[in-house]
Amino acid sequence: MDDQQPTGQTQPQQSPPPQAQQETQDRPLTPHETRQELAQAIHGSNEVLVTADTVFKLFNDQLVVDRAKLTVTKRSFWRASEVMSIRVEDLLNVTATVGPIFGSVKIVSRVFNADKPYIITGFWRDDALRVKRITQGYVIAIQRGIDCNSLPGSELADLLDKLGEDAHQ
Repeated sequence: MDDQQPTGQTQPQQSPPPQAQQETQDRPLTPHETRQELAQAIHGSNEVLVTADTVFKLFNDQLVVDRAKLTVTKRSFWRASEVMSIRVEDLLNVTATVGPIFGSVKIVSRVFNADKPYIITGFWRDDALRVKRITQGYVIAIQRGIDCNSLPGSELADLLDKLGEDAHQ
């Protein structure tokens, strides 16, 4: 009888066993819960970390890296474009080829044939290098399992830029 607590005191509640927690996580979400999860996913995913536009074309191409994806917009005419997005997790490598004034960015991903990377030319030299460093830094952070969601966008971009730097430059 020593195991019983005196009257008037409550026993601390125990958390459900791990199996019960797993069953709760595996249950279908309600529409309200689904809306909440989608709203959380949307909230920061469109925050732009870096953007670059090509310079010599009448209809400039654009490369944008946000918290979720890399988007390439190739414009062919007024209000006509091809827009391609790649999840950051699917990127394998990003390289920049630069001269004294201009540069290009080459993207290799799980989505493309590795022998035929996606190349965007005509950036200013500094823009091509910055896009490369931030994107490559993001790829490295994801590969190391670093959660970047809690950092403000500008701070994240600066840290990814440093992480993506080449030591031999």
